[in-house]
Amino acid sequence: MVPFVKKSCFVFLFIWTIARQMAYAQATPFSAVWSFEDNQSSSVSHPNITTGGPSFSGVNVPSVGGYIGGQVGRAVNVANWSTSGCNLAEHVQFTVQPVSGQTMTLTQLSFYFNRSNSGPAQILVRSSVDNYSATIYTQAVTNSFQQATISLTGSAYTNQSGPINFWITACTNTASGGALRLDEVTINGTVTSSPLPVTLLSFTAKPEGDRTQLAWATTWEYNADHFRVERSRDLQEFITVGEVAATGTTDSRQYYGLTDLNPNPGINYYRLKQIDRDGTTQSFKPVSTIIRSDEPIVTVYPNPASPDRIHLRLWNADSAAIQLLNTIGQPIGGRLERRPGEADLVFDQQLSAGLYWLDVRINGQKRVMNVVVR
Repeated sequence: MVPFVKKSCFVFLFIWTIARQMAYAQATPFSAVWSFEDNQSSSVSHPNITTGGPSFSGVNVPSVGGYIGGQVGRAVNVANWSTSGCNLAEHVQFTVQPVSGQTMTLTQLSFYFNRSNSGPAQILVRSSVDNYSATIYTQAVTNSFQQATISLTGSAYTNQSGPINFWITACTNTASGGALRLDEVTINGTVTSSPLPVTLLSFTAKPEGDRTQLAWATTWEYNADHFRVERSRDLQEFITVGEVAATGTTDSRQYYGLTDLNPNPGINYYRLKQIDRDGTTQSFKPVSTIIRSDEPIVTVYPNPASPDRIHLRLWNADSAAIQLLNTIGQPIGGRLERRPGEADLVFDQQLSAGLYWLDVRINGQKRVMNVVVR
């Protein structure tokens, strides 16, 4: 029966893992739109998609009369096209790109277009998926707005993790290049939010005298190997503080901690990295804390403390007066054994388990800390 139980557990874990991945790996529709309402800004409906452009190569938007009435609201005037043929070096580029480790599938590019009286007679559209070698749309241009609707199919537009660019090029055979008008340029698709190896619940850094206590918690791990904590003065160069083994694969909350014994005086930035079993690395947003080199600090470590002695870490507080009190404020006898930067409050008789107060007085100030005796 034991082999059967082990096999059943393995099958259950496998099915659970696949189900969890499928639950998280969902394709969500998005739209990226450039409306040209007297500006060149864009809007995108999904936080894991970013946009670029429009960028103008060989052509420009006039400083006067750069925007006119469009099909929907306003449209942009793109001027100074070559006066003969199609010059691919002249184009307007639009870009979409997934972020945060996600992928995207593009399904459609659409836009409205027309021309000035002496404007380009034809447009063509190309894409970066084949290095702009093939025309995916071409159409004659008139003085009235018409809509280009371009279906995007094939593996080159499917589950892509990098940017995809589109070029709109105008062709003219007139003596004057004139202007091409563009409005409501829209790229539609889906973004697939794949499950990350670790879902981080929190990451904190708290000063304790001349040290920093780092703590983090996760709510989901898949094939996680270990965590690495790094420290920086300026968010540019990081050094490793330490590493902690990860739980591996779990959907229950996990708690981790690490002590930085040598932080820098002043501000310290800490970055948490998770390293997967296949070597994949995931970095999380840095947090910061400040080590105050001139502030007296007394901390109990560990807390809960042992019943025969309470260990204290002293930061600029070697002369502090320290006394232990019970919960009704009565002092408890003991001797304080001091050493540079630390001390032990030692008791001849073991303390009963429970809550106590540590009364600390230094430089005319009083502080009371809770101490738990196990």
